[in-house]
Amino acid sequence: MLRKTLGLPPAHFHVTLTPNGSINEEPNADRTIHSLLPGQLSDRAPDFLDHLIFTLLLFSDYSAAQTQCFELILAQPDSFRGFLRLADAALQNFQYKLAMLAYAQAFNLATPDSDGKMRSYCVKRIEKCSHHSEWGQVFQGFEIEQVPERVASLLTRAWSETLKEALDDLVLAPSLCLESREQLCIPISTTPVLKFYKLPRFFRWIVPFHLAAMSTPKKMEDIDALSAMGFRTVLTLTEEEPLPRSWFSAKPISNIFLPIPNYHPPSIEQMDIIMQLVEDETKLPLLVHCGGGKGRAGTVIACYLAAYGFSKPRPNQVHPELSANEVIAALRTLRPGSLETPQQEAFVSKWCSTIWKRQSIYPLDRPSEPPPCKLVIDGELEPDANLFMLAGLPGSGKSWLSQSLIKRNQKGWACISQDETGSRASCETEIGHNPQARVLLDRCNTSDTDRKRWLELASNWVLNPVCVWFDYDRELCVSRAQMRVGHPTLPPGNRVRRAVEQMQRIFVRPSLKEGFKAVVIIRSFEAAKEFVAMLSPKIGIHKFPRTAHLLDLGAATSDDIILPSSSTLSTYSGQVIITEKVDGANMGFSLSADRSQIVVQNRSHYVSSSSHEQFKKLAHWLDVHRNELYQLLDRDKYFPERYILFGEWLYATHSIPYTHLPDRFMAFDLYDRSLDAFLDRRTLEGLLGQTTIGTVPVIYRGEMPTEDKLKDMVQSLSMFYDGRVEGVYVKWESGGRVVKRGKVVRADFIAGNEHWSKKNLQVNGIANI
Repeated sequence: MLRKTLGLPPAHFHVTLTPNGSINEEPNADRTIHSLLPGQLSDRAPDFLDHLIFTLLLFSDYSAAQTQCFELILAQPDSFRGFLRLADAALQNFQYKLAMLAYAQAFNLATPDSDGKMRSYCVKRIEKCSHHSEWGQVFQGFEIEQVPERVASLLTRAWSETLKEALDDLVLAPSLCLESREQLCIPISTTPVLKFYKLPRFFRWIVPFHLAAMSTPKKMEDIDALSAMGFRTVLTLTEEEPLPRSWFSAKPISNIFLPIPNYHPPSIEQMDIIMQLVEDETKLPLLVHCGGGKGRAGTVIACYLAAYGFSKPRPNQVHPELSANEVIAALRTLRPGSLETPQQEAFVSKWCSTIWKRQSIYPLDRPSEPPPCKLVIDGELEPDANLFMLAGLPGSGKSWLSQSLIKRNQKGWACISQDETGSRASCETEIGHNPQARVLLDRCNTSDTDRKRWLELASNWVLNPVCVWFDYDRELCVSRAQMRVGHPTLPPGNRVRRAVEQMQRIFVRPSLKEGFKAVVIIRSFEAAKEFVAMLSPKIGIHKFPRTAHLLDLGAATSDDIILPSSSTLSTYSGQVIITEKVDGANMGFSLSADRSQIVVQNRSHYVSSSSHEQFKKLAHWLDVHRNELYQLLDRDKYFPERYILFGEWLYATHSIPYTHLPDRFMAFDLYDRSLDAFLDRRTLEGLLGQTTIGTVPVIYRGEMPTEDKLKDMVQSLSMFYDGRVEGVYVKWESGGRVVKRGKVVRADFIAGNEHWSKKNLQVNGIANI
């Protein structure tokens, strides 16, 4: 340190030790730090390696330092020291991706209190690396070789939310320019070998871990890759090429379709919707794409940058952060070719002017929703009514009501919608046939003569028809319609206002004289929800099904369900998933009807922390996992109670004293009330993959094993204590659903003569606690 303060370079200091005390030295002996490198010393403790690396860095021998850093990381994978040393060496070697990944892991492993300065140092260095390498685990082709396979799994671990929040505080001025032809990739496997997946062209983070842009995904695997990166929303702008819904089915990533014609900009109203999406934490990170990722997506990105720059949204922003010219120039520096037409460039200027005029990013004159009020029924609403004709302006809530009813009872309803069929003639044909279900006629149905005509077409089957009138103010309907995404006929813009005004001019209030048995009037969202509840099956506890013994090896009790001896395993074909059967309390999590709370059930009862001593840690567990549960369960805007996550609550010892459980709850099934089906294991794993909620371990996938193989499985060791499993759980799956289930319990598993709850409560052990 003295030499450094004097401006002198470091020098080697050594003491020569010889066996016989002679001071004669070998003339060619290595007296530098390199004499301590591999092969010279047998005892290479982590502290020694750390000091050795530090010395190599002082002597600017960065390549040798990197090699030793890999050894230190493998020796102490849970310490930040090796990652920090590696990052500094890689940065000096201009290996910016390796340096970025190592700084991120050093930050994650550092202690917030004692290592605060070091964390700040890592954040600044990550930002420096971002001028040469894309954020996170996104690789340019030449960067792949920077990460050795033996440490790849450690370097590519997920970045913590704390690190991402620290990056949010930076004032970014990105400069990395990547051409559209340069394809980026992400690691999808690190064992046994490092494998990468190529992303669609022109992927770029615009605001790190918040907003990104790309060209059109071409296959479902592209969506799976985006989901693995943590994206929750894909915003599709390609009017000519909507993405298949099946690509997003039962996944933690969703798709929003906001169609814009090719080479055109969005409307101001569409841009308002997009800005709301990028402020909704439940939708983030969000990826926006068009065909090539340049024109429409580039315009949207330019408008975002005009509003906020390269930062996350800020509340109460009253002016653009950047001018249109500044934004377009900056974006083209990073993504050459962005914005393809003069109309798109002009729109960015129009967007900036709109913000200046509003003195706000968002319109300030939106009408408020009406206060809650009761449903009004004119006439008699008969139980056997089978035609419900909806009437109201665009944006009044007709389709929301239809979808809410259908999601709760798919077999009991049929919907005839002109928006979906595309023509009046097809609707007339459809309503003329008896649908064998209750019918929702989802149209504006503005005139009395028109409504009478529809009743005549359905006269051969209709009983006690009902008109449902959505009585809302015109301006409120315009405001609502301007915020709709994916509407098949009225995208946000000037067409919405013209359509609403035209419909209002010709609208005639419905009456019983037209031939209806009842006219239902809805004037608030609460009234709409009341009507949905009135027409839908009551939602209560859905009990988890009792599971039959596939084989009775001797542990079945008189209360258990046992498959008859005539049902041999050979009759059960197809793919199966077999998991360890864990011994705890059956538990289910779902949302309340108003989405305000998570409802917990144990078999046929609702429970809370005060219900029983074994549930006393339940409230704490819910607090820890609340956001993850909402992310999993709150995925249907029409049906809050749709999903139930089932699993085993393992706080108390029942019959097996577990010693190293991963958590107090382990999931094993996801039930869909709308489909009346349990979803398959792949879906469950996909939805829980971005959470810390564990699942019961899979011990076998494939064709149904033989009876002897099942008997062997129930003798295997448990993953959660030093003893054998209670048994195994078998599920047959097909078409994304569980179609059959059964269990096998080992013959010598005895729960005891006395129920566990009658004894003193014992607590199972949790790993790392």
